[in-house]
Order: sequence, then C-alpha cells, then structure tokens
Amino acid sequence: MNGWLALALLSLLSLSVLGYCVRSSKGLWQVAAAAVLLAMTGYALQGRPSLPPAPAQPLAASAEGATQLVEIRADMDESFGSAKRWLVTADSFAKQGDYPLSASYIQSGLRTEPQNADLWSALGLQLMLASEGQMSPPAVLAFDKARAIRPKHPAPYYFAGLARLFAGDLDGAVLLWEKTVSLATPKAKWKTRIESQLQAAKALQAQATQAESNITSK
Repeated sequence: MNGWLALALLSLLSLSVLGYCVRSSKGLWQVAAAAVLLAMTGYALQGRPSLPPAPAQPLAASAEGATQLVEIRADMDESFGSAKRWLVTADSFAKQGDYPLSASYIQSGLRTEPQNADLWSALGLQLMLASEGQMSPPAVLAFDKARAIRPKHPAPYYFAGLARLFAGDLDGAVLLWEKTVSLATPKAKWKTRIESQLQAAKALQAQATQAESNITSK
C-alpha cells in the first residue's frame, strides 16, 4: 500500500476521532483539525508519498484504516435481513486484510440476493480496498449497481469521494461528501463522522486556495 493511501487513511481516522472528541467546541476543533491538516500538508510537501513506505508501520496503519472504512460502511447499511449473515463474515475477512476473500463471499450472497444494495455497496468497498484505494472498473460497477437499486444509498457517494481524495482530487471529494451528508437520515449514526471529515476537507481546501493565492501574489 503506497504512502498516499496510508496518509489518507490515517488522516481520516485522526479527523474522525477529533470530530467526536471536540465537536462541542468549535474553536478547539479548528485548532485540532489545523494540526492534522498541517501534518498532512507537511508530509505531502516534504515526504515522498509515491514511494512504498517501510513495511511494519504502513501495514498496521492500512489495517486500522481499512477497519474504520468497513465500520463506516456497516453503519450506512440499511438492510437488516438475511444480507447481514453475509456481511458480518465478509467484514471479518476484510478486517484481517483479505479483501479478495471478502469480495468472493459477498458475491456468494449476491447470487442469493442480487437486488440487495448493501451487498453491492460492500462489494464495491472490498474491490476498492483490493485496488489500494483506487476506484477500479469492477468497483465502479458495484457501486453503480447499489445506487441503481437504492438511489439514496449514501455509501456509493462516500466511497467515490474517498477514491477522489486518494487520487488527489480534493474538490471532487468535497462535492461527493456533501452529497453523502445530504442523504443522512435524522438518526444516521455515521453522519457526525462524515461531517467531521467533510469539515476537515473543506478546511484543507481553503488552505490550499490560500496557499495558491499567496504564491500568485508574489
């Protein structure tokens, strides 16, 4: 897993935790988010994120990040029937880092329930993780299928935004995450986490705009 993906996963995890811990204080959130954003920017400017990092730390980081993504997707699931018996097992494989096996297990579930949007969405995530965060053509097809079955399913939009973030398209990520948040139901337990990520992404967007403006004015 390359440096950009490890960086993005770690940053998302950090920002989510910060959002939960300091969401009651706007000023404290801004300070904390700024610290994370500065770390992201410093790594991007001075590090070498295109190179493979040292084996030990990135593996742990990617496993932690992937677990967080699986949990976000599970929070977005809207099926409470038989699909769960496939997803619980598939998620356990994913948390162990075996994304191909997880995807294969979900495909078995889809043969039984081909019109289940949660299964299609879960398949898209596993295919995305197996491609190191890239939105591969099979992942696109899976998410498109989920969206066709349930147009207001938030997961396809959220993970498409995440793929944009991994690809360096921050503006695209912000637009897709805004769409994701707009689809949240009043009791959606994932909403706060995604709002925190969106707020941090917008702060980074503003920071990038200001930096570009400073360079242009010199």
